[in-house]
Amino acid sequence: MGASNQDVNFNWSNVVIGSDLDAVRYAYNNNYFLIKNRPPYHHSYEEIEEEWAEKIYQLYDMALVPFTNESNNIRIVPEEKLIKIFTDRNVYVIQYENLHVFDDENIEGFSLNRELLYYRVIDWFDCQGLYDLDFDEIVTGDKFVHKIKLFSTRRIDGNQKYLDLLCESFLTDKQLKSFDYSDTMTRFKVTDLLEKHGLNRVNMLLWKRDVYPIYKTI
Repeated sequence: MGASNQDVNFNWSNVVIGSDLDAVRYAYNNNYFLIKNRPPYHHSYEEIEEEWAEKIYQLYDMALVPFTNESNNIRIVPEEKLIKIFTDRNVYVIQYENLHVFDDENIEGFSLNRELLYYRVIDWFDCQGLYDLDFDEIVTGDKFVHKIKLFSTRRIDGNQKYLDLLCESFLTDKQLKSFDYSDTMTRFKVTDLLEKHGLNRVNMLLWKRDVYPIYKTI
């Protein structure tokens, strides 16, 4: 038996839960409500960023993303077709007809039972000694330090020539916990690769490490 009308804040026919492009695209194409359950697992220098940003903006403009920040505590009650959104100050209850779940992170009461394959790891480095290069990417083919992407630094205002970089790796859970695959070892390997490209005086300082779980597609 569903909740009484006085207990429900919203009645929606179709609800999408997810944050990545597949969920955003599905909500956009069908004019469904979208609930973001976490930050998206992509970075600002990927080709999908432009499409993701454009579609999420349109969804906001159509009032189909009612919770402006990521909803980090979501509870689903499938037998009553209810979603409860817990924010810092309030609890919102949604009655739905159809639910489309693309990701079950930060969700209680529902699981996609996905199989974890590996982790996509992005190490971001602030650099000194990188500028005026005729290339912006190095691809190794290895899973550890698979790709290096160079981009104009955001640490200096205005139009300037200096570059920072990010490094993409694909690691197992065991590797992620090993020092041999730490950001320190990443820095050593990247430094070696840059030297092979004639860049011998590059200083690198880790800004942050992003870790994105990759699951087997259902």
